[in-house]
Amino acid sequence: MAKYPLIKSTLKDRLLGGHYTEGLPLPSEPQLAREFEVSRMTARRAIDELEREGYVYRVQGAGTFPTGKRFRQGMFRVRPFKEWARHPDHRTTVLRAMQIEATPEIAIVLQIQPGDPVIFVHRLRTAGDEALVIEKRYINAALVPALLEHNLGVESIHETMVTLGVPLQRVEQNLEAVNLRQEEADLLRVPLGTAAFLLRRTTYSGQRRASYVNYWVRGDRYAFQDTFEP
Repeated sequence: MAKYPLIKSTLKDRLLGGHYTEGLPLPSEPQLAREFEVSRMTARRAIDELEREGYVYRVQGAGTFPTGKRFRQGMFRVRPFKEWARHPDHRTTVLRAMQIEATPEIAIVLQIQPGDPVIFVHRLRTAGDEALVIEKRYINAALVPALLEHNLGVESIHETMVTLGVPLQRVEQNLEAVNLRQEEADLLRVPLGTAAFLLRRTTYSGQRRASYVNYWVRGDRYAFQDTFEP
């Protein structure tokens, strides 16, 4: 199994936990490669992803540095798909919907084995002429083998899974600010590197991870808000 997801997760935990001192560089790629017993290319891939997500930054000739601890605070909710779909000006385009084999990275996230069947759904939400949200979702196909028979351009995947007999009881989600890569920037029709929100959401059925989804949300068109008792 590929070690890249484990390296990235371990480094992220260290960064969030204050393991690395701000102002001092992280271990070099060769040092990380020796620590995790991987190639330098694998170590570089983990660092590249952490840099894209804003956890570290590089200084040529000096090394890779932590950007500072990200504090987790508060609550936020995302508008349900059925509410989005009600608006006459809103559209959801299914770019891809297919069954694939789980990569080592997705297998770790969904707690299945590499090569196990996974349903991949790639959708784009638009309002009028503006592209607003990209969705990439991975679902444990063993739980809902009939999902692809449904019209995922108009149906809520969450509600469809429940209808198909998969109760969904718990959601874990994380919201971060990122700079868009070329693929996402092209779909949202904004310049490369534009700031956006990245929402990661894992949904559980009992103790099993049923679904994992990434949403890229245009930061210039969305604001998150919530109301709660202090």
